[in-house]
Amino acid sequence: MPGFSGVTPTGLPPAPPPETDAPHLLSVEKEPAQSDGTSQFIKKKVAPQCRIIVKNRYFQAAMFLALLCALFLPDMWVIINRPNNSDLDVLLTVVLAMFLFELLVQSIGLSKSYLKSFFFWMDMLGAMSLLLDLAYISSSDQSVSGNDEVADNVIIMRAARIAKLGARAGRFTKLVKLLRFLPGVRKNADDGTAKVISARLITALSTRTSCLIILLVMIMPLFSMWTYPEEDWSRNSYVEILERAYENRPATLIWQLGELAAFYEDKSYYPWRVSLKSLASLPSDVSQQFPWISEKGAPLRLSNNMVYESDFFKVEFNLQSPNQIDALMNIMLLVVVMVLMVSFSLVLSNSVSAIVLRPLEQLLTQVRTMASTIFQSVTDMAVVMKEEAEDQDDEEEESEEEGSKGKAFGNETELLAKVVQKLAVISEITMHKPVVDTETLQGLGEGDRAVIHGFQGTASAAEAELPDEDEEEEPDNERFENMFIAQRAMVENAGLSMDLIDSWSLNPLELDRARNHAAVMYFAGPHNHGIEFDPVLMGNFLQEAELGYVKYAPYHNWFHAVDCTHAVYRLLQLCSAEAYLSKEERYALIVSAISHDLGHPGLNNTFLIETGHELALLYNDKSPLENMHCARLFEIVGQARCNVFASLTKAQYYDVRKVCIDAILHTDNAQHFTMVKEVQMLYEVNSEMFDASREIFLMNEPGEHILIQEAVECFRLPESRKLMVNLFLHMADISNCTKPFRISRIWSWQILEEFFMQGEAEAKLGVPVQALNDRNRVNRPFSQVGFIEFLVSPLMFIAMKVLPQTEHLAVQMLQNARTWQKHWETEHKDPPSDVDRRMLSDRIVKLEHRYRSLTNT
Repeated sequence: MPGFSGVTPTGLPPAPPPETDAPHLLSVEKEPAQSDGTSQFIKKKVAPQCRIIVKNRYFQAAMFLALLCALFLPDMWVIINRPNNSDLDVLLTVVLAMFLFELLVQSIGLSKSYLKSFFFWMDMLGAMSLLLDLAYISSSDQSVSGNDEVADNVIIMRAARIAKLGARAGRFTKLVKLLRFLPGVRKNADDGTAKVISARLITALSTRTSCLIILLVMIMPLFSMWTYPEEDWSRNSYVEILERAYENRPATLIWQLGELAAFYEDKSYYPWRVSLKSLASLPSDVSQQFPWISEKGAPLRLSNNMVYESDFFKVEFNLQSPNQIDALMNIMLLVVVMVLMVSFSLVLSNSVSAIVLRPLEQLLTQVRTMASTIFQSVTDMAVVMKEEAEDQDDEEEESEEEGSKGKAFGNETELLAKVVQKLAVISEITMHKPVVDTETLQGLGEGDRAVIHGFQGTASAAEAELPDEDEEEEPDNERFENMFIAQRAMVENAGLSMDLIDSWSLNPLELDRARNHAAVMYFAGPHNHGIEFDPVLMGNFLQEAELGYVKYAPYHNWFHAVDCTHAVYRLLQLCSAEAYLSKEERYALIVSAISHDLGHPGLNNTFLIETGHELALLYNDKSPLENMHCARLFEIVGQARCNVFASLTKAQYYDVRKVCIDAILHTDNAQHFTMVKEVQMLYEVNSEMFDASREIFLMNEPGEHILIQEAVECFRLPESRKLMVNLFLHMADISNCTKPFRISRIWSWQILEEFFMQGEAEAKLGVPVQALNDRNRVNRPFSQVGFIEFLVSPLMFIAMKVLPQTEHLAVQMLQNARTWQKHWETEHKDPPSDVDRRMLSDRIVKLEHRYRSLTNT
């Protein structure tokens, strides 16, 4: 029994035609293009391919090999004493290209986590540092001048050495990525929370320890830069001695050369050639000894040749051995850094495993077991989470150092979080809270508050258990097919089309008595539920039911019963109720729809209770109207000529009686918000399953209403079946505002007229006139917006989450709310102010946004 949504008493002007030119209320506004075609192509096509390349093991192996080449080859070329760096330049150029390619691929594929991160800048620094090792850029494959003041300054040379080492820091930091391949660090999709946490912790600690080691290697030499230098000045002295001998005693030059050669005999470096410059003038016997060349030979690499020059001499030193030792030390430094990084990481891995992994693994295994006992849908949740984990990009793997916002923990923690979140939602639903918060309630008008008050109550429904579904006999399809053909012919012979019957445009107020009778006979036909009955008995029952409705009630009359039965018929069709409701339940539901307002006097329960009506006294103020409707139904069925349950067994009859009583009692508006919470509870407990069911429904062809097996099994549970029966009848009872506006407007006028008649009766009796019953104060269009906003939409929005087939009804409801707004703005004698217009519009916009958020549109 609806609170109101109805419409056109006799004498009212005809309803205006439907406003077909109004834009669709729920059409989503087209957002401006977020990027041009190129950026979309990169995001949709290029980025996924880049991520595939980054994850490829062969690519990772190639980059590891390139890293080793960049770290060790420049020093190896010195150690093996290659004559020049031509072949090294080719290799390092290839390595540079690989580094730049890796930088580009990671920047595109992992733009959110990698671009401008710590590793991004270190990789760029490492790539750019290779330029210093390329001879054709840095001229590093040339002889070194010993006369350069900068080269002679040991502090500057030390600083240059440290700077070169710092430039290679980018290559050092690439070594940190190798830690991912250590035992206990690499994550798998099936790893539990403890293993994932352990891997994260090991990676974080290892990365920071490795970076600390690298920094120490570069920073520690800085503290010796300004200490008193230990420097070899012998090469400068050698040249100076030769210069003075030339000036003072030229004849002793040959002897001096022998002495100096003997001085360097035990040194790792030595002068290998002394040449006269063009300005030098010596006796012929002395000049013939120049250029003097050492027996130890010349260096093969030009970079090992250090040249010192004076006014008359050019002395070249062979620094092959010192440079080789220096290169060897560099390699040893790299090896030590790598060994320290790996060793400390392994030590941390073992420590974390002992302290964290094993105890936490035991704890979270118990969490998973306990969580599975809370909800039956936990297993489905775990499967969904695993699929999401497999599909998720592993950007977080590359962005751990930057605090990736990806999933940090494993399945157990996510599962526990979902269970706790679900419990919180269920707790919120079950709490005894007002439907509208206090702040919103204070901002509503008297009429809106009256609507809400009329639908809140404390009446409790019967707690009868529905029996489990019995094994049903195989129906005689041929017999039911013949019945269907006969009843279809009956409907068509009455002047009704099946297209109208199977739509939401049927309006019993526009049909005569014969057509309404034919329509209800069709709705109650065995082909809709599977229970056979004598058509004569059903005809007698319908006649008695029609007579049982009060003719003077503008709304709660026989036409409303036909309308409600049609809505139940359509909901059973759309929602594939035959998959989860038994034939007895469906039959009982249709009979309940026909009888749910029998004897309704056009007065609500509040009036009956306040005036001490005999019905209120008889039923102790608890749903007096609904109890009376049930009693009237079984009074009619108690007549042998009207017993539509005569074909049922005794057990079936008791089951059907329970269903009828429970369904009709739940049409009491006091049960409305309790039902909303029950449906919401059903959804929250099985949200993953219902969301999946909706996705399947949206993929079906129009007209197909296939339910997934999990949804069928959920609806087949006794409590779910009971809730579905009650929900179908209550939705049908208040479905007027979900129909095309032309029909909705007619029914709205009917219910308001009934309210006004009750208000006049209240005035005559001297009792307070309820807010919605004052003919002179109620604004009809405005009241319908409040009815939709506060009463119908909460039920429709949660119902469509469980039954996605009803989503189009919510769309029509919101369109009707917009149309009522336009009528309110234009039909009122005193046009509303701009503030009032804006406030009502904001309320409807909020409803539309609520719908979009629920449907993700």
